[in-house]
Amino acid sequence: MSKNKKDSPKRKPTAKDWAKIRAMYLRGETLDFVMEQIPDLDIKRSSISERMCREGINKKKREIEERTRNKLYQRVEEDKIQANERHIQLFNESLDVIQTLLEQYKDELTQGKAKPRASAYNMDLIMSGISKAQKGLRVALGMDEDGNVKLEQPEVLVIEGFNENNI
Repeated sequence: MSKNKKDSPKRKPTAKDWAKIRAMYLRGETLDFVMEQIPDLDIKRSSISERMCREGINKKKREIEERTRNKLYQRVEEDKIQANERHIQLFNESLDVIQTLLEQYKDELTQGKAKPRASAYNMDLIMSGISKAQKGLRVALGMDEDGNVKLEQPEVLVIEGFNENNI
């Protein structure tokens, strides 16, 4: 009987076929994928691999991968720098807010205000904020080697029998 259309005779690759194979190979496609894309060619995986090696395509592929990797590393580094710049800006802005609060508290205490906001609890929170901003800035500025600064929450002490209204 006659052969099915699926079993049509395979042909040898032309220069155009080899150009297509090179392009797929350089893109990083697997040999299995390449073979699936050109089912009408009479060619083996090993023949493709040997020819790519002989033509220096493997070296070119490694160079492309290295350039791609370097561009990625550069972009990641730029993103880190932008993030650090943003963190530095935010830490500095938070310190400006803390400074404003401290100035207001100082004015209230100096003026002898009946109920100043400068309670022990509020001052503890402000000092904690300053400490966290300092630690964050040190990490963002690269002043701490490990970058794994542990930011602990402040310990709030409760004194029994203490009445905040008497301050």
